[in-house]
Amino acid sequence: MAGLQKFLSVSATAVVLALVAFAGTAPVAQLPALATQVTQDAPAPETKEHEFGDAFVVSLGGKLYDNYWAGSGASPPEMRNPAFPSDLKVSNTDTWRCVSCHGWDYDGAARTEGSAQQQKQFVSLRHLQGTDPFNMLELFTRAHPDQRALAAGGLPLDLLLLFLTVGQYDLATFRPEKSMSQKNLSRGRDIFEGVCMSCHDPNGKSGFQVRPDMVGSLGWQARHQPKRMIHKIINGVPGESMLALRFMDEPAIADLVAYLKTLDPDAN
Repeated sequence: MAGLQKFLSVSATAVVLALVAFAGTAPVAQLPALATQVTQDAPAPETKEHEFGDAFVVSLGGKLYDNYWAGSGASPPEMRNPAFPSDLKVSNTDTWRCVSCHGWDYDGAARTEGSAQQQKQFVSLRHLQGTDPFNMLELFTRAHPDQRALAAGGLPLDLLLLFLTVGQYDLATFRPEKSMSQKNLSRGRDIFEGVCMSCHDPNGKSGFQVRPDMVGSLGWQARHQPKRMIHKIINGVPGESMLALRFMDEPAIADLVAYLKTLDPDAN
């Protein structure tokens, strides 16, 4: 998540509007264009990179990466994305989601296990981290000729492109062996009890909706879908009021995920 201050300057008004939008009361598409000003020559605010305002705005882009339609309040196309592999059984709406092609770790969805069509389509976006978001619109438009609804531009797309350039998490931070000591697990438990437990209960089995292919347990999800969980912990859930933890450092989030893996051990 390094390099955020180089590109981003956020006013207090922008943060308030963003909070309202992603609490489910107003979609991002309705935010005034001037609410968030991202300029190359704006002076960087005298704050730490992970302080609330800047980190939260980048998390908005992470929600849009997860589900652009739920995050922006726009209506998804009714037809199936013609560029999405035809041999995969995915809902029409999901074929238009960034994560369906590029994965929860942004390295391409199951590229090593899929068909030849998947191998070609599901490309990695890791090389975009640290690049200039102001040069991304043309690249996005060329790479996604069928994404007319997104390529129209505006604040939601700006936030999505900003996320891709400064918001991807460091894969190396979340290696299991880095966070399994008793000290790490203890810190993860403290974070869970202070931030997560009031909604998800001590056993991690409450406070969220799950898809048919998932088990309603944070422990199961952390063990079986850790990349998905990491993205949602850092960025929040589009259309829901879950707190995005991007303001925390990545080692702390890694400790939280490690602790979550210990919950509900019978959910296999």
